[in-house]
Amino acid sequence: MDVKELLDDETQDPKKYFDKEKYNTLTISLNNDEGITFKDSDIDIVIELLDENISREEREDKLKQVKENKLNDLLIKAVKQAETNEDRAKLLSICWESGLDFKDEFLFFVEQALSDDYMVSLEAYTVAVTIEELNDEAVLTKAILMIDNSNTANLQTKEDLKSFILSKLK
Repeated sequence: MDVKELLDDETQDPKKYFDKEKYNTLTISLNNDEGITFKDSDIDIVIELLDENISREEREDKLKQVKENKLNDLLIKAVKQAETNEDRAKLLSICWESGLDFKDEFLFFVEQALSDDYMVSLEAYTVAVTIEELNDEAVLTKAILMIDNSNTANLQTKEDLKSFILSKLK
């Protein structure tokens, strides 16, 4: 890009980055449904983790920041707002890699694990089965009902998730 292009208003038009044919853009609103405002710096951390060229050391540092800043709500919102399954799967992987406690969002991850997209299903399943201290019988029963009523194409994930939950009910 030369200097003329940098100064050209047409080149710098931010609307071009929302062209789904040319760019994969993730947008996260600054507020969640409960009125919690997210910091720009926290959103930047999550977006940087989506970069496929991030080094292992940078990724580990960013994941540590996600945990320290307790970005559970931001990650859930980002997963909900992701426009592609590829982005959704990447965000779900950040959830389990961060080591955050998502016990209160267990049913959300069960729902995501029942996705027809294999990677979304796999990443959400991983989050669900790594949640510790999962012993609320009503939540576990509701999860079983969700699984039984699901028409997901990912039958193995469905069976494995059900087995995991049944083992928690014993």
